[in-house]
Amino acid sequence: MKQGADLAALALVPLGLGIGAAVWAMQLVSSHGGWPFAYLRGYLLAWAGYVPAGILTLRGRRLPRWAPVWIVVAAIGLRALALSHPLPLSTDVWRYLWDGRVANAGINPYRYPPHAPELKPLRDDNWRPINYKHVLTIYPAFAQMVFAGLARVHPGDARAYRLAFALCDVGSVFVLLALLRRTGRPPEHVIWYAWCPLPIGEFGAGTHVDSVAVCLLLLSFSLAARAQSRPGAASAVALAASVMTKGFALLAAPFFIRRGGWRFAAWFAATCLLLVAPFLGAGDRLFDGLFTYLGAWKVNASLFLLANWLLQRVTSAHFLIARLASLAAVVAVVAMLAWRQRPGLLALMGSTFTALAAQLLLGAPTMPWYVAWVAPALCWWRPPALVALTLTITVQYYARWLYPDLGHLLLWLGYSLVYALLIGQGAWVWLQARSAAAKRPSRP
Repeated sequence: MKQGADLAALALVPLGLGIGAAVWAMQLVSSHGGWPFAYLRGYLLAWAGYVPAGILTLRGRRLPRWAPVWIVVAAIGLRALALSHPLPLSTDVWRYLWDGRVANAGINPYRYPPHAPELKPLRDDNWRPINYKHVLTIYPAFAQMVFAGLARVHPGDARAYRLAFALCDVGSVFVLLALLRRTGRPPEHVIWYAWCPLPIGEFGAGTHVDSVAVCLLLLSFSLAARAQSRPGAASAVALAASVMTKGFALLAAPFFIRRGGWRFAAWFAATCLLLVAPFLGAGDRLFDGLFTYLGAWKVNASLFLLANWLLQRVTSAHFLIARLASLAAVVAVVAMLAWRQRPGLLALMGSTFTALAAQLLLGAPTMPWYVAWVAPALCWWRPPALVALTLTITVQYYARWLYPDLGHLLLWLGYSLVYALLIGQGAWVWLQARSAAAKRPSRP
């Protein structure tokens, strides 16, 4: 048994180095397709090493103590390699830089969109690549504080944002280690997040503020665990900061409030209000950018796109109806999970990640870095559909630049695999339950 564990641990060394080589290959631009081709080639190779490495930690044997150390060291190295990508994968970072520049000039970033003539004196080279200059910022209050702080330390330098977000992602790895210990799981299971190519690519090369929000969400779990899974003030502050960085964490609030009661709710609400207070001068424009975003964006979605396509044939208000229907469905899932929630830290995390997954599958848009929100769940639960989604969501999103005519085909091929695995697992669980029920002796 010990020899098998030693061999499994030794196999993680070449696999980690191989994933590192694949992450490095993400930046080697090819003449066949530029950076999307290079990124996808490296991503596919990294994922092909990641899944076997994760499986090696699940063989029912405890790996030697040096294995988790190697996993964490390699995770830090992988994120450092991702930082070497020549340019951010997304244009979001230019909006971050702009919002921070505007705030440091003493102007409320929710008051004017980037193309406003009032902000013309602030325009620099980082202003040009901003997308949707006519739309007000969508990023919540704590994210704005992060942008302003980084812009003050390193004005106009996107590398500072990339480094900060990668460090937050490393922080998530360490918080996950603490959570695994709290739940009695082997520390080596952290590999399912630490070596997952999705957060490595999206938070390092992609430069998304979601890494800050995910780290804060995980921290709120950890703080709740210290209070015997009854969240208190510290957990409420961390969750509020996560919500005020990226709104997805709001889905977790009902589960925390049900456990922490009115004290948690009061701390959570007070923290949210305190964070948003400096920006209240924008008045009703505070949410203009968010409403514009929700009223138009549907990129890479699945069931939302299908509903929108069907409704388009019967009403001109198809997008609004699809949005309201998806919102109602997600609310229903959250309500059911909150009502049926069991005690314990695992139940709290499971409810949160299930709600986040429901938003990703039912709502829109579904960006790859949004899916990174549920990647930490893999440290405890590994449904094949979620493992596959960490691959398909990236391939179908970035392949659009290589094969624009095949965008819809790639989208539905990717989601078809995910939903087939999801339905298959559901059917298997149902059959197992029926079989177990049939074997129970009937009462006289």
